[in-house]
Amino acid sequence: MEMRNPLWVPHFILPPETGREGTQERYGIKNAPGQSARYGHHPHRKIMKVRPLLILLLFVVSTGILVWIYFAALRGQRAPHRRQWTETLADLDACCRHKHIKSRQYDHFAETARTEQRPGAEHLFRAMAFSARLQEYNCANAIVRLGGRYTPPEKVTVFRGTTDQNLQRSIDYERRTPDALHAGEIDRALAAGNRYAARVLIWSKAGDVRHRALMARYIATGETGHEAGYRICPVCGNIYAAEYCDPFCPQCLTDGREFVRIGE
Repeated sequence: MEMRNPLWVPHFILPPETGREGTQERYGIKNAPGQSARYGHHPHRKIMKVRPLLILLLFVVSTGILVWIYFAALRGQRAPHRRQWTETLADLDACCRHKHIKSRQYDHFAETARTEQRPGAEHLFRAMAFSARLQEYNCANAIVRLGGRYTPPEKVTVFRGTTDQNLQRSIDYERRTPDALHAGEIDRALAAGNRYAARVLIWSKAGDVRHRALMARYIATGETGHEAGYRICPVCGNIYAAEYCDPFCPQCLTDGREFVRIGE
């Protein structure tokens, strides 16, 4: 059987006016050294009151540190990418400007052909203008995704001449652009590990080759055989003569039923 201290008295049998302090004095019980004589002023109670403030302060400081680390990591990720893709961004910007100028020129050439009542040439120029604008958009979208910015040229100088002169000038202009230049742009994008930019540049180069071939075909045949019109892939801008259109685009595998039709 557990033996209790004979000096221990339960609190519930003490008179209401008698607390722990009175009980200790009555029975000769003294406090330990350094212990407060009053029951309500225990030092641990002061620490308990300060603890929520300390926890709140630590929470605010830790949250601020985590936010700073997050934004510092974002800045650290963006900067190397932009430095790594500086040449690719410059190549994409040059491609955008080239396509913008071509689309403006082809629109002007289409109006000249319409004035001369040559619908075959008009449809060809309008189809090539639409294709060039799609490829300009693809390059501009790639620039934005890589963290750059594209601004189209404000002034564009167009050729002034007949439809035959415009066709020949356009072919000569395309031939003056060396193929090695486009190959260098694509190689730089691949070397930087950016397949997306390389794919867009390949579509652009393929469009230039296709335009040159269609203009040479028109010069060789004239208005005869161009009544069927043209079809353009809405994704990569690949252009076809309608009578030779594929069931899907060989460059981006877009369904041929989605092709944009011009002159049909």
